[in-house]
Amino acid sequence: MKILKISLAFKNDFHTTGESKGSLVDFLKDHNDKPYIPATHIKGVMRTEAERILRSTESIPCFITGNPSVILCDEVKNGGFRCDVCRIFGVPNTEGGGNYREGKIRITDFKTAENIQAVSRMHVSIKRETQTKSEHALFNMLSVPCKTEFSGYILIREALTASEEKLLHASIHSMAHYGLGKDRSRGLGGIDSIDGLKITEISQDEYLGVK
Repeated sequence: MKILKISLAFKNDFHTTGESKGSLVDFLKDHNDKPYIPATHIKGVMRTEAERILRSTESIPCFITGNPSVILCDEVKNGGFRCDVCRIFGVPNTEGGGNYREGKIRITDFKTAENIQAVSRMHVSIKRETQTKSEHALFNMLSVPCKTEFSGYILIREALTASEEKLLHASIHSMAHYGLGKDRSRGLGGIDSIDGLKITEISQDEYLGVK
């Protein structure tokens, strides 16, 4: 098994919604009261970017993520795989696509070892239909400060082909360019795609040693 350690340093404040207490919206925390990024969020953004890349380069017909209208290829409907996206990331439970099928990789939650001093931001809820503020909709949102580094792991369970390896790395870089978390349109969740992304192959012993 091949293991990649991925480190992400945010150039902007970062937020994923956790517990809400009245008008205070906290960020997502683990049992140690530290912020983390769920593996499902990392994998979802990576897969969306992988689909986007192959739709532009190979004209794949599927659109499993990023669209409320799910489009599946005939191969997936028949229980197989057509392209590198599903071979890498697997197939979720989808109507007409059969049961969940695991791909060649697994992704862990991304965590930070840093002590966090939360950043508080005041926001006003906006009515989308009128673009005006809602009544009694003032709230404070706590965010993880910029420069915070999160690390997680991609476990490559089966050997990747050259094209799969290329797409996996492209999806990681594209995810970093896109950003993570909530309120990216408000300037949150940006990652420094040059200095803020590190990809390192580690041994199983190194991986088990940090668990």
